[in-house]
This record gives sequence, structure tokens and C-alpha cells, in this order.
Amino acid sequence: MSEPDPSARDQVGLAKAETLVEALPYLQRYAGCTFVVKYGGHAMGDPE
Repeated sequence: MSEPDPSARDQVGLAKAETLVEALPYLQRYAGCTFVVKYGGHAMGDPE
């Protein structure tokens, strides 16, 4: 298995960092809260 080139790895890292920066205010706002995630319906359907 070969290593991805550094520039591609940097782009992935930058994209992850941008996502976390955007999410930070929401993470801080809801820190310590409980939430429910509904998983069902079409998401659980047979892929056929």
C-alpha cells in the first residue's frame, strides 16, 4: 500500500480542520447536553 502524496494529505487535513472550525460553536453550545439520533427508515433499508 503506497502513501498518498503530501499535498493530497494536506488537503484532507485542511478540509477536516475547516469542518471542525465550522462545528465548534455548535459543539460548545451543546456540550454536556443529551441528544437522540433517530436511525431508521430508508437508512436501514436493504441496498438491493
